[in-house]
Amino acid sequence: MPLSKTYAEILASQGFKSEAIEVYEKLLLKNPNDKEIIEALNRLKKRKRFNGVNILKLKEFDEINQKNRYEFEKWLKELKWT
Repeated sequence: MPLSKTYAEILASQGFKSEAIEVYEKLLLKNPNDKEIIEALNRLKKRKRFNGVNILKLKEFDEINQKNRYEFEKWLKELKWT
């Protein structure tokens, strides 16, 4: 595995967060004062994680969809097909 900032950036951009962190941490051991590496690590480690679905919002969304579905079906029935 190549150890470079570019490689770590590519990994991060492709969604391989833990692999990018691993590369950055190895680079940081060799260059402990490198501000770019420190900032990149901080940025990757601070990204939000998925905490699950908001059940209340999901129910609200479903209710909206139910209403829209009903309105759409009503509209379809009212159409006059020629």
